[in-house]
Amino acid sequence: MSPSTHYDVLGVVPGSTTDQIRSAYRQRARELHPDVSRVVDDGRSMARVNEAWRVLSDPDARREYDRRSLPGLVLAPSPQPPPQASTSRRNAWAAGVQAQMARLSRLAGRSATQALLVRSNRSPRDVYEQAVEQIVRALLADTEARVRAARAAGAAPLDLGVAATLIGLRTVGDALRRESSLGITTELEMKAELVDRMWDILAHELTKQLTVALGGNPHVALAL
Repeated sequence: MSPSTHYDVLGVVPGSTTDQIRSAYRQRARELHPDVSRVVDDGRSMARVNEAWRVLSDPDARREYDRRSLPGLVLAPSPQPPPQASTSRRNAWAAGVQAQMARLSRLAGRSATQALLVRSNRSPRDVYEQAVEQIVRALLADTEARVRAARAAGAAPLDLGVAATLIGLRTVGDALRRESSLGITTELEMKAELVDRMWDILAHELTKQLTVALGGNPHVALAL
């Protein structure tokens, strides 16, 4: 029998706090992840979980959902935060995602650097590290746009940081392709190899279906 309400989908009761709902969502997302779950899911279960989280994590959407779907439930109305508080929360959330993207891309950059030093040793380590930092700064240039694109590709909330970082890497790759029209340098080739390898390292965190929706590895080095 299918769950009848969003609360049933996440396995929580209507009076649950946002933190309890968030914890339940993360647990259900892990249970349904194809790399963990032994249950064959056609995607509909995860879609229901994502929709339940979308509604129940938003105070206004949750109140409206409760009013329509649970008419017998009486809950005290939540106070409306002043506009500046909402803006502050949004800014804090954006800053948190950007910090996650920076951390993920730098970790991937270190791993990619080590692999490339072993394979080709094109340049000293510090030169690779400088190139990684330039790539990181470039992919963080417009975090909100990266996140919107990640959502449009179907990334779940827990995957937004990784997905947005991959989109940023593709954007950097496109810029490197354009730059190559002026001439291919050792620095350009090094950055292209880093971008491709960083993509592969981070893509392991996501499903193949999502990485395809995000555009796949940019393969900049092959294009140069």
